[in-house]
Amino acid sequence: METRKVFRPYVIAIGCWVLSFILALKLGSVSDVDFSVVTALRLPRAILATAVGMALAIAGASLQALFSNPLCEPYTLGISSGSALGAVIGFSLGLQWMVSGLALTAFIGAIIFMGILYFFSRRTDTGSGNLSLLLIGVMLGFLGSSMVALCLAVTDSQGLQGIMSWLLGDLSRARLAGSSLSLVSVLLLSFAVWNHRKDLDALLMGEETAVTLGVNVNHARRRIIFLSAMLIAVSVSAAGMIGFVGLVVPHFVRKMVGSLHQKMIPLCAIWGATVLVLADMAARVVARPFELPVGAVTAVIGAPFCLWVIARRRTVE
Repeated sequence: METRKVFRPYVIAIGCWVLSFILALKLGSVSDVDFSVVTALRLPRAILATAVGMALAIAGASLQALFSNPLCEPYTLGISSGSALGAVIGFSLGLQWMVSGLALTAFIGAIIFMGILYFFSRRTDTGSGNLSLLLIGVMLGFLGSSMVALCLAVTDSQGLQGIMSWLLGDLSRARLAGSSLSLVSVLLLSFAVWNHRKDLDALLMGEETAVTLGVNVNHARRRIIFLSAMLIAVSVSAAGMIGFVGLVVPHFVRKMVGSLHQKMIPLCAIWGATVLVLADMAARVVARPFELPVGAVTAVIGAPFCLWVIARRRTVE
């Protein structure tokens, strides 16, 4: 009986993901399609949505534990702004290259901003380190967003539409080989994050408590930031800016199974994949034959959910 209770959340989560995946293959911008369209277009999108949803949810859960802040999400550290800047520069210069399913210039931009953040993470000490990193992340986000705005101001109208669709989240460029490679990369990075589950549990209680439990806070912080940043870099460079998944899913999973990351991380991966697969399906179906930006769909769903959680918490208190 106890074994059933332990595995029940995983069975439910996997069942929901399988159902969402099947629906994503069956439903789209057109109702009647042959098998070749499913394998060439819908299957790669469903796989990429799975990978990106997993990456964003796990990165969000890791950063919320690292900073002991439930409002942290994948875009807090400014990595996404670097990726967006790289993508916009690539669009503006006609360098819209895709390598292994990733927009190359977007990935390079994310890596550069990650390098800046990682450099500062090595120079911050235990105590005020998390606050300093949050401030650095916010400043990097402002810097990247400002430079994106400057690039958009001088971009011609033809290129502007492509840039805006990518900035709002775009899975339409998914191809089977690139999506599969993205999924494998995310799975490996997710397993590496899961290996730090005890560090995340300790950091969730605060840095001072983590130190008393024998955690090398500076070392753990750098590792977790690097892994989270890589997850963000892969997801943003593959699918653009998709918000709220990394903020909402960890809260949802935490209410189901508690805060221990041994259970949280796998469930965040499954539910993050499920949410984004369903959101991408809705983006293709709701306004047939037009396609909505998937980032806008997640925001429309995620914002009311966050407001509901806050209102419910205030009612309970």
